[in-house]
This record gives sequence, structure tokens and C-alpha cells, in this order.
Amino acid sequence: MSSLTALLEKAFALSEVNQRKIGCLVGAAIADAASRPLHWVYDLSQLDKALASSPETPEFWPESVSPFYSLPTGENSCYFDQAYAVMTSLKNKKEYDFKDICSEFEKQLGPGSRYDMKAREEYMQLRREGRVQGPIKGKWLHGGMIKFFDNMKAGKQFGDSQIKETDGFCCALPVVVKYAGDSGLMDKVLQVTKTQSTWPVAVSHALVASKIVEAFIQNEADVFGSVKEAIKLDFPEIYKELEMIESIHSTPHVQAVGYVFGRPCYNPGSFMGAIHAVQTSTGFEDAVRKTIKAGGCNCSRSFFIGAMLGAKVGIKGLPVSWIERTTYAEDVLKNAIEMI
Repeated sequence: MSSLTALLEKAFALSEVNQRKIGCLVGAAIADAASRPLHWVYDLSQLDKALASSPETPEFWPESVSPFYSLPTGENSCYFDQAYAVMTSLKNKKEYDFKDICSEFEKQLGPGSRYDMKAREEYMQLRREGRVQGPIKGKWLHGGMIKFFDNMKAGKQFGDSQIKETDGFCCALPVVVKYAGDSGLMDKVLQVTKTQSTWPVAVSHALVASKIVEAFIQNEADVFGSVKEAIKLDFPEIYKELEMIESIHSTPHVQAVGYVFGRPCYNPGSFMGAIHAVQTSTGFEDAVRKTIKAGGCNCSRSFFIGAMLGAKVGIKGLPVSWIERTTYAEDVLKNAIEMI
């Protein structure tokens, strides 16, 4: 018996709620890894050309097509790596320790880690000059985490009001998993989210995304319906967004992302695109595949999709072949079991 198989069997023996918690984290990891080779391809003609040999199975594409950075197939983007740092802290400390979470960010994504800021800075300078010659080889650190490190040096612990991406939610996901159902959950989510961004739209969408994942973990019968009603007064704009998503279920997903929600990493588009994929798909694989083919920042949307559907189906419902193709799935699974 392989070590991965042994870990899966250990997870299968847990309570149903803990299986959903494990499924949530592993689902986010494998969905992100499945999308990574085609991350940030905004030119759909380029994306379609790259997928021409097998357009129905874009997951774990054998070669990296991302114009920004190149990694071996099976590795995760920064979206999941940030979540993994928080998982590590929760596992090691056995409790929520904000200072330790910040320390873990530095250990896993800061100087001396696989995140080479020099290569990224050189790429961005060439891009500004119109002289880009190809993607960097290695990890790509996101703007929210760069600002976090700058703030830490300055003695601050909050993100930047100009950061519009979904990184705050991604960082907070393990906190949602561990403390789902606890009255103090959203205070913790808010604190972790603000390490990356204080932009009100990014923060509000992180909170609502966390409520959605929490509802899936708690196995609510009508997750989107119940969350929509629960946020109506506090987050009226997001309530309208959820209504809008339901109104365009008949719009093909690639079209919905391209012409309605947008392909970039920003909210509300990333949030809405992920939910549209979940609500219009037959299952986990279908939702991630259509998200990959919609282009742009598919990793951030896939992360959220994997978290939602992983929590819905639990670890037993995830595709084992995808788990096997995710480079660090065994570490994620082991840490998730120890963390909860």
C-alpha cells in the first residue's frame, strides 16, 4: 500500500464533517494544480491552440503555457501555497495564532523560499519596456503577499487598499475549514484576509466566500440560497451578484467569464465566475475544466471551486487520479488530517 493510499484510507475513516473539511482543502489544492499550467493565459486563441490536441481534458496540461511563469505540471500556484502556509501554522500550533501565521508566510513565501523576487522584478521591468522574452522559471509571488512583506518590515500587519485580488480569501480558507460553525470564525477570516488587502470589495467577497464554504462544510441543503438570504442586509451588492449569476445560467461559461464576469484575478469577477461554474456543472471535474478553458486567472477561480465542491462531496468524492497528479497532494492530505 502506498503512503498516499494509506492517508486516503485514514481520511475515509473520519467523521463525515471531517471528510468534508479534508475534501475542501484537498479539492482546492488539486483544482489549483490542475489549472496551473494554463494560468494567466488571457488570449483565448492562444489557449485554444495550446489545447488543440485534447480540448476536453485541459487539466494538468503536460507543458506550461503561462506567459508569466513556468512550473512542472502538478505544482501549485501561489494561491494554494499561501493557504498551505496557514494550514502549517494551524497544524503546528493546534490553535489560531495570528503572529505565527504571519511568521509562516515569511518562512514559506519570503526570502530564501522558492519565491525568487529578483526574477519576478526583472520580468516586470522587461514587460514595462515591452521586451518580455518568456516566462520566468519558478514560482510567482502575488502582489498582496509582496505588500504584506513590505508592511511587516514597516511594523504593520495589514494589506494594501489597492490590492483587488482574491488572495485574502485563499489565505483564510484553512481557518474556515478548522473553525467552521464557530461564532468567532469571521473575525479570524477578516484578520487573515487583511494581511493581503484592505480594499472593501476584496474583503467583503472574502467574507461571503468563506460563508459559502462554511455552509458546504456544514452540509446545508441549499447553500447558495441560505447564504444569499443571510447576507442580504450586510452585503446587498453581493446579494445582487448572486441573483445575477442565477439569471445567466444559460450563458455558456466561457462567454459568461469573458463578457460578464471578467477573466482577471479581481473581485467581484473571480468570485462570480467560480460560482457560475459550480452552479452550471455536473460535478468537480466539469467545473474545473470549463474554468481552465475560460482563461485568465483560472487558478484563483479553480481554488474557490475546488474548496466548494471538495467540501460538498468530501474527500471520498474527489477524483483520485487528480490527487495522484498533484505534486504535493500527500503533504496537503497529511497536514489537513493533522490540522482539523
